[in-house]
Amino acid sequence: MRRIALAGAVLLLVPVTACSGSGSSPAAAGSRTLTIAIGNPHTGWDLAAAGLGDNIQYYEPVYDSLVRLDAKAKPTPNLATSWSYDKTRTVLTMKLRSGVKFTDGTPLDAAAVKASLLHNKEGSNEAAGKLKAISSVDAVDSSTVAIHLSAPNPELVGTLGDPAGMIASPKNLDAKGGPVGSGPYELDKAATTNGSTYTFTRNADYWNKKAYPFNKIVIKNISDPTARLNALLAGQVDWARITPQTASQVKGRGLEVNAHPDSVEGLYIWDRAGKIVPALAKVKVRQALNYAFDRESIVKKVNLGYATATSQMATPGSSWYDESLAKNYPYDPAKARKLLAEAGYPNGFTVTMPDVSSVGPNQQAVMTQSLQDIGIKVRVDKIPRTELFTALQSGKYAMSWFKLQSGQPWDFIQTELAKDAAWNPAKDFDPKLNALIARAQKATGEAQTEVYREINAYLQANAFNAPWDVLDAVQGNSKKIKVTSRDYVSAVPIYQMAPAS
Repeated sequence: MRRIALAGAVLLLVPVTACSGSGSSPAAAGSRTLTIAIGNPHTGWDLAAAGLGDNIQYYEPVYDSLVRLDAKAKPTPNLATSWSYDKTRTVLTMKLRSGVKFTDGTPLDAAAVKASLLHNKEGSNEAAGKLKAISSVDAVDSSTVAIHLSAPNPELVGTLGDPAGMIASPKNLDAKGGPVGSGPYELDKAATTNGSTYTFTRNADYWNKKAYPFNKIVIKNISDPTARLNALLAGQVDWARITPQTASQVKGRGLEVNAHPDSVEGLYIWDRAGKIVPALAKVKVRQALNYAFDRESIVKKVNLGYATATSQMATPGSSWYDESLAKNYPYDPAKARKLLAEAGYPNGFTVTMPDVSSVGPNQQAVMTQSLQDIGIKVRVDKIPRTELFTALQSGKYAMSWFKLQSGQPWDFIQTELAKDAAWNPAKDFDPKLNALIARAQKATGEAQTEVYREINAYLQANAFNAPWDVLDAVQGNSKKIKVTSRDYVSAVPIYQMAPAS
């Protein structure tokens, strides 16, 4: 079996001297302060520019959302107390909670919700993309909104539990003077340093204080994984994202490690039409790529068991996961080379790929070596970490290592498969796939689930990507807090964190 070489730098071994301190956790019962570390930089307070993933934690203290997602990602009442669709599933009517006000004193009514949703959808980031099906919003009366869609959106209600469905004061939608919401906390500007530390103090008038037991929230933006780990081990933060390679250190210091399935990682093939690399237009070539990777070895040696090998894009436990697809594309480099030859590429081909070692050094090494083992020559473009995702979305590259959440099928479709999706940089359009997507959009219940599974099987048979595994989101936290993760997302909502006692 081919040996997978690992890049030692990813181990992030931390010197004992950096973590020797015996300071008490910020979330000690007496202080009721929760301090968390986020790797992503804050993108600003305007919800039209909101990102997802860990970015959600920046917005949650200040802005309340129309619905709240539980641990299984199911929507439950929040600012909206009930909702229903019409027969066409293109009009979503929501009843709003009465008596809620923004911290500037403005009532949170149907007019405010209308203004915020229409503002949020005009952005270009991930949250705005989830609202693109909204054509108009009516304030039926002060406590009722009707959201009109250009076409059915099977996961719109769940979307309204993310920043896309957070509501800002109509007097401050662009948040130029700072955020004004109706959430459980207010931004303490005097204790906040943009780009570094964000401090939130309790909103005394919040309607649901029990959901947020902490008196103060502090969010630290620590982009460097080693520095983030040091902060956790030293007791400077209560919660942080960590890597599989450092989980043993966290456990060894008496802290807790939580892991749950998050995203599908692997080789994402953007150029399926072969505009950049003509070979990729052939299904057999893309299938060859799927046989090139030793998934079990990647799980054990790269991700240290914090992953589950897979050859399909659906996350286990999700509605569109199909167990019968689990064993397809076993590791077989000889078969990969045979398929390449049958497709007319007996000597392989050359592809330029972005260097992803700034975010996944081991993944970079495995990907490059595995492709070279079947005759594909890889040229690597050096790209600074800060420019990587912009470069990926530019459409410059035919394929690259990547990871995307796929627990919610419609969200994944809109994220990668739709022609105008944020992660369809080549603007690929497959008529057969889009016919399936159209069927799923109009269906409901079990009929819809069956179409989603057809889509999953189509993606695998036509090798849209070469997935390796379902990667766990790995987090460490102090034992002074209790954390409940949420399915299918990396971030843990602050409302699912509480003092342990």
